[in-house]
Amino acid sequence: MAPLNLDAASDFPFDMERYASKVRYYRLARHALAEAMNCMQMVPGDRVLMPAFICRDLLAPIHAAGAVPVFYEVGRDMKPLELPVVDRVRAVLVVNYFGFPQDLFEFRRYCAAYGAVLIEDNAHGFFSRDAAGRLLGERGDFGLFSIRKTFLLPDGAMLMANTPEWQSRMSEQLPFRQESLSPSFWMNSCLASIERKTGIAFHTLSQELIRKFRFFRTGHAIAPPLSADEFVMPSLPAPHRVSMSMFAKQNFSKEIERRRRLYGVFHELLSLLHIKPLFNDLPEGTVPYGYPFYAEEAAAEQVKRVARLQGFDCIHWPALPVAVEQNAPSHYKQLWLINFLC
Repeated sequence: MAPLNLDAASDFPFDMERYASKVRYYRLARHALAEAMNCMQMVPGDRVLMPAFICRDLLAPIHAAGAVPVFYEVGRDMKPLELPVVDRVRAVLVVNYFGFPQDLFEFRRYCAAYGAVLIEDNAHGFFSRDAAGRLLGERGDFGLFSIRKTFLLPDGAMLMANTPEWQSRMSEQLPFRQESLSPSFWMNSCLASIERKTGIAFHTLSQELIRKFRFFRTGHAIAPPLSADEFVMPSLPAPHRVSMSMFAKQNFSKEIERRRRLYGVFHELLSLLHIKPLFNDLPEGTVPYGYPFYAEEAAAEQVKRVARLQGFDCIHWPALPVAVEQNAPSHYKQLWLINFLC
């Protein structure tokens, strides 16, 4: 398949012609991780070192390969406390939480010492760069991206292989899917577009109504995560053609400016509430996924009201792995996020 045509996005901050040989597109980041593990020829019993503070569904491709996740703890600043030494560590997963660059020094040293592959999970930081100006996701052996978490798309993720060896092992690009999309997606997309143009929270209000109806029917405003999410890989790994077409038409510079501006807006709006921002500063190259903060439940409810007035969701993040959830440190359970996706 020909590389994705990005001619319509002349302000795209990356040179995608240069990246064409090292990028493959997928439906979800889980599928991208599965491809990275396939490139590595991972076998049952291999270990994958990963942060305990992680979405549980990212474990699915690890379990599908017969590999074993080994968790390392992170502190309140999202930096690793210690990287455990275990046998057969094949890969180390590092996360750029909320689009903020993780320092890779200790991870690189660990990988060099134990012959492990460094995978940079950059699902939250599609546009971000580190202090040296290097794109997040390009700094490890592989980079994972979740395009659908940056733009309102039906699906979309990306795997980036950052050495000629890994690039040579990648599978060919899967043909984009072409089945009809649900009416609900087109309705959400239309409402979100109107909301962005008018400032009237049509999309947010519709989400509120849907959640109230779901709560009335099931007792849950948002469907709770399932333990099976750690073991079941979603089907249909190829992205939809509509996702790729919409992605190519985005105004990337405008999105970068919007996210950085929103971070400043919420930093000021929430300054008098009893919360603690995860990051006090917004580095020049960082394009935030949202506004993350620590808070008790009562303070978080106040933030939810502020966020809703601005047309945004405030949610708990993440749904922790089952093995981590019960004995997780308190800061894992007190982190909230105002999601800038709209």
